[in-house]
Amino acid sequence: MYATIMITPRLLSPACLAGALLLALAGCSTVKKSLTVLPGMGPSGDSVSAEDPVVPFNAAGVLGYGHTLRLAIFDGSIEPTKLFSGLVMIDRHGVADFGKLGSAQLGGHSLIESARIIESVFRRNGTASGRVHIHFISVENTPLVTVNGDVRAPMVMPLQKGMTVKTAVASAGGRKPGSAAQAVYVTQSGTRRFYYSEAAADYGSPLKAGDIITLSPDL
Repeated sequence: MYATIMITPRLLSPACLAGALLLALAGCSTVKKSLTVLPGMGPSGDSVSAEDPVVPFNAAGVLGYGHTLRLAIFDGSIEPTKLFSGLVMIDRHGVADFGKLGSAQLGGHSLIESARIIESVFRRNGTASGRVHIHFISVENTPLVTVNGDVRAPMVMPLQKGMTVKTAVASAGGRKPGSAAQAVYVTQSGTRRFYYSEAAADYGSPLKAGDIITLSPDL
């Protein structure tokens, strides 16, 4: 004689469902790239291919295969035109493909060098004609800011919590030796704003991923 056992299905709680979803996503190597949206970067174009690996990234080093860059590129300063916004992965040949806009050989180059290379590509193909702003929003989901101009060591550095224009400039070594200039420009989403000092810039908008801090050599 056999007993009949009735099993009544139970609905999972929201917490259990969330836990199951996280476990399922953990097996995907590109999840962190496609799901994390940083300030200054919306979901448009924010996706990667299934072959995009997760690789270590050091902002002081050079780019290599698998590094995924989240960028926004603008032409002009007063009324900037957005030329590109999205994710680009460095392929096995060190190339970043911008689709119809061209490609750039970035493998083996620092981010500061890469900005110059990308600008030259966009100028050479006629896409850009004014001042070009290359906003490195993140690499491998590390949020970044750029410091250039009248500074000892121009660099792209991780955006730390609470970072200000003054602390970012200090991290880049401060102004060049002998410089008497004080003014600074902060470019956010292609719009370049002038401040008469680093302290004044810190009273402006808080730094966001992708911002460009340019120290004036003259003012």
